[in-house]
Amino acid sequence: MSGKSGRLLVMLMITELCLGGGGRFTAMGWVSLRMVLFALALIVCADLLIRQKVILPIEIMKLIVGFAVMVCLGIIVGIARGGNLNNLVEDVKPLAYFLALPFFYWSIHKEEIPAIEKLIRVTSLSMALVFVILVVLINSGLIPFLSFYKATLASGELFYRGEITFFYKGFLFFGIGAIFYYFTETSKWSYLIFTFLVLAIMVSATRGLLLSLGLTFSSYFLLTKSNLKSALWFAFACLIFIWGSALIVAGSRWLDAGQTSKSYHEANPNLLGDRNYSDNGRITQIKEVKQRFSISSAMVGHGFGNGIPSRPIHMEIAYLEILHKQGLIGLAFWASFAASIFRQYRQALPSPSTHAFFFSAVFIFVESFTNQYINNPIGMSMLLLSWVGLNKLRK
Repeated sequence: MSGKSGRLLVMLMITELCLGGGGRFTAMGWVSLRMVLFALALIVCADLLIRQKVILPIEIMKLIVGFAVMVCLGIIVGIARGGNLNNLVEDVKPLAYFLALPFFYWSIHKEEIPAIEKLIRVTSLSMALVFVILVVLINSGLIPFLSFYKATLASGELFYRGEITFFYKGFLFFGIGAIFYYFTETSKWSYLIFTFLVLAIMVSATRGLLLSLGLTFSSYFLLTKSNLKSALWFAFACLIFIWGSALIVAGSRWLDAGQTSKSYHEANPNLLGDRNYSDNGRITQIKEVKQRFSISSAMVGHGFGNGIPSRPIHMEIAYLEILHKQGLIGLAFWASFAASIFRQYRQALPSPSTHAFFFSAVFIFVESFTNQYINNPIGMSMLLLSWVGLNKLRK
């Protein structure tokens, strides 16, 4: 495959990752467009390594070897401890996307960074516009909610907030898009679009994304010595963390009272979803992991294929799943990857682009405390792009 074809493939992969959510909307049977594009990327890598004998940089070699050791150990421990083989495959399958790192490195050049930034901005804004239009159409009755629900339920991509709004796995890119608009968009509309993307997250009633965005910008302003702005963003994050559930309950009651003329106290507090159920689910997962925790599992985990009763396959908190299945060795790998991204950032020339890529990675790592992103192609892809983008922008 020529360099031009490789660059076209990488742009297709980024577009699909930005818009495709979990990848099931483009699936035919068990094969999705994401799988096809990933397979093509691996073929390109194999051609470069075997036929053209292109050598990978030592930095990427170390990451790939570390990743391979971590995954192989998880498979061996999982089989040794009687892990369910089907669940084992489901655990390993999303992690395999890490192997796209060499392809991104070979296919992305410094000259293409602006095009990638624009692609992330345009796709995130387009998705937000479609989302807001859908919410308006559903709530105005032009699209009956039941029809929308039946048309999208089978994909497993959407999570419904009553009949008012919904969450799509790809909404992670609302936060990433906001970061790229803040740092890399130079038009007079940049702050307006940034605000619109934040409002789109609010309309989706997703606390984790707002919390992560607040902590990400707080860390940025802290690093740039803007202490007041850092404090304001941190206060925003604290507001979401402490009172996010209460705010959603209050919003649910207000919406229901407005629709049915009920008093505030009679209105449905779960119109936008039951946040106590969501929080209790995470607490239950933490308790079940704790109950199975031991000295040996602390080091190597219980292996792939060994879930917990409430979550036989994937858990909501990424780091909790890594600790349970891969132990401190698994956490150490992701910590080393985070440190490698930080080194790329420190070695890159200070610019809007370096800030955008680095703080997008920070956003993914923070968001993974509440949802599964670093060990899923949706979030992992942005970490890989951040590493490569910062590497290309080095001094």
